[in-house]
Amino acid sequence: MKKQLRNLLPLGLALALLTYALKDISFVDIGRQFRQARYGWIMLVGFVTVLYYLVRGKRWQQPLLALGYFPTAFRATVATLAGVIASLIVPGSGELTRCATLQRTDRVPFAQGVGSVVAERIIDLFMLGAVLLFTFLLELSRMQSYVSGLSFRIPDQTGWAVLLGGLVILVLLGWAVLHLLRKSTVREHAFAQKIANSVKGLWKGFSAISQLPNPLLFVLLTVLNQFFAWLSTYWLLMALDSTRALPPTAALTILAASSLGGLAVPTQGGIGTYHFLVSRVLVLYGFSPTEGAAVATFLHAVGFGINLILSSLSFLIVPFILAENRMRQS
Repeated sequence: MKKQLRNLLPLGLALALLTYALKDISFVDIGRQFRQARYGWIMLVGFVTVLYYLVRGKRWQQPLLALGYFPTAFRATVATLAGVIASLIVPGSGELTRCATLQRTDRVPFAQGVGSVVAERIIDLFMLGAVLLFTFLLELSRMQSYVSGLSFRIPDQTGWAVLLGGLVILVLLGWAVLHLLRKSTVREHAFAQKIANSVKGLWKGFSAISQLPNPLLFVLLTVLNQFFAWLSTYWLLMALDSTRALPPTAALTILAASSLGGLAVPTQGGIGTYHFLVSRVLVLYGFSPTEGAAVATFLHAVGFGINLILSSLSFLIVPFILAENRMRQS
């Protein structure tokens, strides 16, 4: 029951945000965006999205090489795409799914794969911070207006008490676990050893980021990844007459707001969160809230569709990889 509630909560939140963002627009407004779109630009966006995932796969390959595993960049990309479609269904499941997929295709231990992904995500957070800083510098006045337009409520005394109580409980639980692990009977238990081995695997995968065979290549791929993400957003803006005149920095602002929103309020494929935040970004560039919501819906629908098509291909490719593995072993 609790698991079902955890899965339904993001969906409910997504629908609530989507309903709020689109409350003043009709399907006619949305349909007009698709009828007037220039699909040549959308095809280019699809091409750039393919490059984006190939770069992600190549980048993930680097820490795996440091761990002593040798999946091809293509297989790492296929596993990454399998994670994408999983996250479209259940937020947060994508990273675990891609590690499980690579374990099936290339026998990369699951825990070590997860550790390498955690290290990747920490690097991505630093990169997102750099993107946000760059956006603030280039669009200072607009970003100030955007942030001031979002309401943040400072917790009251009850809120701080709940937060402090939660921290105390976490500390006590951590102390209790460490106290139990000191006992030899607990350490020797099969379940405790399994947890210890998993933690060691996670740490080994995480520390692989410091043993990269080519650190400069990893940095280059990380920057290139962000560039392709910005380029796909900018070319989507070029697909509409209403947004073609927007400056390149508009795509950067949209990318920054949607990325940060996806971390703060994760929903299936950014549904609702993207519409809510991006529609308000477009208001800063002269769009009315209704126009901004219609454009945000178009941008999200095209991006979501491209990601869905590409990630679905992984389910067709993985069986062929497994069959190829069996042929090599026979």
